[in-house]
Amino acid sequence: MALSNWDKKAQATFAKIIEVVPEPMRDAMQPQLIAMIEKKAQGAPVTDAVIEKLVREDLPEPQKSVIMGALGLSSGAPPAPAPADSVTLSWQGESEKMVEKILSVIPEMLRGAVRPKLLDFIASKAGPGGSVTDNIVLEAVKEMKPPEPFMSQIMNLLAAGGLDLSKADAILSRYRGKGEALLSLLHELQREYGFLPKAVLNKVSEQLSMSLSAVYRLATSYRAFSLEPKKKHVVKVCDGVACHLKDSDRVYDEFKKSADGRFTLEKVRCIGCCGHDPMVTVDGECGDSGWAQGKITQF
Repeated sequence: MALSNWDKKAQATFAKIIEVVPEPMRDAMQPQLIAMIEKKAQGAPVTDAVIEKLVREDLPEPQKSVIMGALGLSSGAPPAPAPADSVTLSWQGESEKMVEKILSVIPEMLRGAVRPKLLDFIASKAGPGGSVTDNIVLEAVKEMKPPEPFMSQIMNLLAAGGLDLSKADAILSRYRGKGEALLSLLHELQREYGFLPKAVLNKVSEQLSMSLSAVYRLATSYRAFSLEPKKKHVVKVCDGVACHLKDSDRVYDEFKKSADGRFTLEKVRCIGCCGHDPMVTVDGECGDSGWAQGKITQF
């Protein structure tokens, strides 16, 4: 792109700036930067001084710090407080792994500037205690607003969690153009993952060209499907006709009070081991409600 009214040194400086812009963004960013710089020059020839003024005054972080580093410019400001790091923050759940996943999307040349900025956002949300949860990391990313395409890539990566989506791709490849077989597809995906993760249902929607609401509607219409991962122990209360008449709802409600996240509780149709009381399976074994309660107390 011709840079009219730019001196040679300014053109060389601009080339250095473009080099540190991530390649997927260069085509979009180059004309925008040129327009910003020429506006800053206010009709005068574009010089190094004009570019430096724009970088210092108009560019957001972390792009500003990265470009200043590439151009050998100092901030001219007092040192900033040390950013929060893994020593001062207490990481809960998958939160620390989430940070590394986020940074893996960012080009290597930008990570040095993005990491402290992201940790600052996280620390501000974690508060004085410094306890970081998965949700705090997600909120920090949304507030930080990385530019596209990085924001979309980050959100897709976090939505997938630790899932191996290649397994879903392999299954979906056998169902392309077979939207009428959606029920069979969901059963196969649940057998693979143990439940139907949101990221997997998004893939089903995209590859079968179906609305996500239609996929969710089917997935939530059958008790055989679960949208949440199951616990180590699974308790199923029979709600077939015979057990229902023997007050299986009461048994289900009693177990629900004691579940407290320790096991997955489900109400299912006839489990095929009828008795005098409402029947229950615990991790595949069948018995009456008293027997099941005894098994549950051992969890």
